Amino acid sequence: MAGGDIRDAGEVAGPSNASAIELPIGTYANDDRLDTLMEELDNVDDFDQQVKRAKATKDEVWAVRQQFDDIDKEFADAVPDPALSFPFSLDTFQMQSIIHMERNESVFVAAHTSAGKTVVAEYAFALAARHCSRAVYTSPIKTISNQKFRDFTDSGFDVGLITGDVSIKPEASSLIMTTEILRSMLYRGASIIRDIEWVIFDEVHYINDAERGVVWEEAIIMLPPEVSIVCLSATVPNVLEFANWVGRIKKRKIYITGTTKRPVPLEHFLYHHGETFKVCEAKNFLPLGYKQASDFHKQRNAPKVVPQKAAKGGQQAKAGKQGGARNQPQQRRPTQQRGPKTTGPGGERTQLNKLLATLKSKELLPAIVFAFSKKRCDTLADFIRSSDLTSAKEKHEILVFCAFAFSRLAVNDRKLPQIIRVQQLLSRGIGVHHAGLLPIVREVVEMLFCKSYIKILFSTETFAMGVNAPARAVVFHSLRKHDGQGFRTLLPGEYTQMAGRAGRRGLDRFGTVIMACWDNLPGELECCA
Repeated sequence: MAGGDIRDAGEVAGPSNASAIELPIGTYANDDRLDTLMEELDNVDDFDQQVKRAKATKDEVWAVRQQFDDIDKEFADAVPDPALSFPFSLDTFQMQSIIHMERNESVFVAAHTSAGKTVVAEYAFALAARHCSRAVYTSPIKTISNQKFRDFTDSGFDVGLITGDVSIKPEASSLIMTTEILRSMLYRGASIIRDIEWVIFDEVHYINDAERGVVWEEAIIMLPPEVSIVCLSATVPNVLEFANWVGRIKKRKIYITGTTKRPVPLEHFLYHHGETFKVCEAKNFLPLGYKQASDFHKQRNAPKVVPQKAAKGGQQAKAGKQGGARNQPQQRRPTQQRGPKTTGPGGERTQLNKLLATLKSKELLPAIVFAFSKKRCDTLADFIRSSDLTSAKEKHEILVFCAFAFSRLAVNDRKLPQIIRVQQLLSRGIGVHHAGLLPIVREVVEMLFCKSYIKILFSTETFAMGVNAPARAVVFHSLRKHDGQGFRTLLPGEYTQMAGRAGRRGLDRFGTVIMACWDNLPGELECCA
């Protein structure tokens, strides 16, 4: 372009301008169009506009509770050809979840323990199999992963298991893993991530954990936007707030379903020196039951009235002993370490055996006793190892099962003290479950408990979450635990999670929860909570 002349955009450039960029005819010939385009570019780069859009996104409601007028009709219309059929009629929240999942929408299922949240996870697996994609089921502990792997395999799914201990069929179409494994895959950019359609976060309330909660945060944030999410939990107190956060992060609606009704209602009792007192039924606190327990405690600890003559004679005898001892050389008493008494009329061993007798007489076995220490669980099991809770047929089944399970170990490993001790306890119907056991031992205990061969199980919190192994009764050995910082009372969510193990659906009318009060009763406010 010579002499400052502006060449028309439609004019063909000469040979000297062969390298110039040719523009389409009429492009930017109109100054108004050019001004409009520049204004749009200015708006895109305008920081104030970005702030306004971010605020609008934040204020948008991402958590949705959708109500259906006729759920049966809606389900039939939305799911004419279900990816998976069940041998039982589905509950309302299960049908709502499946409707949303058929629309490829993320769901948050908040329902009590044993309400049937696993149905939603199974349907996600079935949808992934139909679409030739993959689904991932994550859990906070290996115990849940191991059991879900067995359950989904028995249901006919092509499932693999990846935990810190084992890796089974990692090439399967659907995988079960701990949440830490999923986060590690997301960090590494594993090729499997490209094939995932559904991710199920079981026990998602673990995001509140001070130490491990960041694992759930990072996993949710780093998931690709096309992946649909299923969150399962029984104890999230702020479902709307949490689901709204997930939706805002993923820029998609999260549909909340669930139920507040327990399939098996709970009854809560205080246990004190062989007597039980009902203090709560369903959600109603019973002040009369707590008063009866308090009166019984005061009566037991009231000072005994000694007759005056007997008291006088006792004082004379005591004085005589003191007089005779004056001439004797004084000996220094050996110092004694403080700790729980394991013998004597009020010792811990005696009280635990009395509790076991109470559970047997009231037909409350099988039962889970939650003790918040690995050493305490082992000690309590040793206290009652003289008891025999199984029949001859059950002993035979237990020994055959253990022999088959431990046959995978080397010959020398089968002689390990832990293996021998656990087999002896199991043959008597006594089980122990905590993180200090070998993985194969924990798995054997879980499977035998599910078969109802274990009548009483001493466990830490490892058996409280997600494991589909309900008992007739749950016993709290203590209402205090050490959380790594110090001793504290159980949080309501922790108590609810563990108490939810009580009550077997279809077998028990009520689930029984017992708070063992060895010396003193808990405060009335603690029982109300």
